[in-house]
Amino acid sequence: MKPFTNFIKNFTHTNVTDIGSMYSILQYTELKHLSLVEVYGYTANAFRIIIDRERVNVAGYSAYEWPHHHQEQFANLGVQTRYEGGPTEVPPTPEELERALEMIHWSLDRGIPLLSWDLFVPEFGVIYGFNDETRTLRCRDVTKDGELPYEKLGRGQVHEMYVMAVTEIKPVDKKKMLQGALRMAVQHAYEQGYKREDSQYRNGLAGYGAWIEAFQKRNVEVFGNTLHGLYVHDQRMYAAEFMERIAIELQGEDGENQQLSSLAGQAARHYDKVSGCFGAFRNRFPFPKGGDPNDPEQAEAAIQLLTEARAEEEKGVGCLEKMLQILNNQAR
Repeated sequence: MKPFTNFIKNFTHTNVTDIGSMYSILQYTELKHLSLVEVYGYTANAFRIIIDRERVNVAGYSAYEWPHHHQEQFANLGVQTRYEGGPTEVPPTPEELERALEMIHWSLDRGIPLLSWDLFVPEFGVIYGFNDETRTLRCRDVTKDGELPYEKLGRGQVHEMYVMAVTEIKPVDKKKMLQGALRMAVQHAYEQGYKREDSQYRNGLAGYGAWIEAFQKRNVEVFGNTLHGLYVHDQRMYAAEFMERIAIELQGEDGENQQLSSLAGQAARHYDKVSGCFGAFRNRFPFPKGGDPNDPEQAEAAIQLLTEARAEEEKGVGCLEKMLQILNNQAR
C-alpha cells in the first residue's frame, strides 16, 4: 500500500462543526479552561461515526437527534441547555421563530453565544450577536461570518430551525465526566441510534460495515465519502490524543487508577492506528471531491483500510468498556 501524507496534528482546530461550535460557546462560560481535546473527549464526540450504507450520503454526519445528543453531551460537562426546533425538515412556524428569537436575545444578553444549524450552509455554527434595528443576527459557520435576517433563521438551504442555548453550569468532577463519556462512547459503538429498522444509517462499529457495504456495491457518493473521511479522521485523532492525556493524568497512581491509566494508553494506541488508516483514506480520497471511490481498484483499497480501522476500533472500544467497568465499580 502506498505511503500516505502525515497530516499535521493541530489540536486547536476541528473540521467537525457541532463540536467546534460547542467549544466556541464554552469559551464564554466558566468552562473556558477546558481544551478542545477535553471537550471532544468528554462529550464522546471523538468516538462518533455515522454512515449511510446505501451511498455514504453526506447527510450521515448529522443523521442523529441533535437536541437529545447535544443536551446529553453538554450535560456530561455539567452544562444545562434548552432549545427550539430540531431535524424536522420543515421550516419554523411564526410562533416557533418568535420563541427562538426570544431565547437568542436572552442568551446573548447574558453574553453566551448559541449553537445553531444551517445559518449559511447546512452545518452547525454559532449565533453571537443581534441588531433589533436591522432585525439581523450575527452568525458564524464554516463558510461565513456575517449577518442573517431574523426571518431567514430556519429558512436556509434545508428549511429547518435548530437553536440551543446554555442555561446553567454545575461543575462536574473529571472522573464523573470520564465515566459519562465512556458510557456514551460504548453505547454509540454497539447500539443503533435509529428507531426505524429500515434506516439506511449505521453508527458505531456497524458504521464501518455500512461504509464497506457501499463500496462493495460500487455506489459511493464522492463528496459524502470525502467528507466522512475528513470528519472521522479528525475525530479519531482527537480520540487518540484524549486517551493519551487521560493515561498521563492517571500515571503513577495506585490500584484501579493505574489500571485505568494502562487501559487508556492501550486505547490511545488503537485509536492512533484508526487515525492512521483514515489518514491513508484521506490521501486516497481527498476532500472535497477527490478520488474515484467506485473504481474497482480504489474501492478494494478503501475496503482494506476500513477493515483495518474497524479491527483497531473494536480493540479500542474493548479498552473503553474495561475502563467503564472500573469507574462504575468505583462509583458504587
